[in-house]
Amino acid sequence: MVDTWCLEKKLVPLFQEEDHQQRLLIGLTVDKLREHINRHLPRLGKKKIDSLVVNYVAKLLELIRQMLESAWAKYRLGSRVLCLMQRGSPAEWSVFHFMCRILQSTRGLCLPLPPGYHTLFAVFAIRCLPHNTFLQYIDHGFLQLTETFVSRLMTDLDNSKANERLKFSVLKRLPELVEQRIYHMWDHPISSASISRDYVRTLLEKQNKYKGIALTGREKPGFRPEFLPLTYLANTLSDIEAQAAPNPFEEQENVDARFVEETALMQTLILLGLEKK
Repeated sequence: MVDTWCLEKKLVPLFQEEDHQQRLLIGLTVDKLREHINRHLPRLGKKKIDSLVVNYVAKLLELIRQMLESAWAKYRLGSRVLCLMQRGSPAEWSVFHFMCRILQSTRGLCLPLPPGYHTLFAVFAIRCLPHNTFLQYIDHGFLQLTETFVSRLMTDLDNSKANERLKFSVLKRLPELVEQRIYHMWDHPISSASISRDYVRTLLEKQNKYKGIALTGREKPGFRPEFLPLTYLANTLSDIEAQAAPNPFEEQENVDARFVEETALMQTLILLGLEKK
């Protein structure tokens, strides 16, 4: 249904993304409406009822998009509103409140929203609201974090103290699997540490799974032997890397024993106050 929109005529930059929650709600709306019509108007026939239900839900989604486009055109908003580094203008405040009312109405009626609506709403929220209020909107379930939005948040905002606090607060509110994916997009020592821990855990689990992997214990030329525990860990990981056959069906990440070692050393320097984040 969403794919039937005339994308070339769209004014509002609704992000084309997989919004599983909204797709489930769209499917549920279609099923319940079909069930209702079948119960009260069975004489219409299955084919006509299916067509009627699908067209009705598609028109609902199209109506929401047209409402957004009317507001977008009225306030003459452009692509600049997608920049997370700037504060919102009075016009954006008006559109943000308008989107709030749409969200309240659809939730009250259990109606679906177009995919991408929550991402655009979150963009307006981060531009218009103070950070504490933004987080309260999330905690009260009024603002739904999408992976598309959080990815932009991590890459677009710099690592100032205020933005760091915001990013950490947002990451804590994500499901674990999404949080791990987002960490890979953030250029920050904490994210490197998280990636390294996950990588070490994965390799050691592989070692436990394949007991036949022999650890040579030889020093690798690239590893510095000054700190023996770290050197031993790096050598162990390198042995597992060399002997464990990669799974062709798993996504290969640009992480290895050298990355783990460098991240560990960087974290040590930061903790000792010898290096800035």
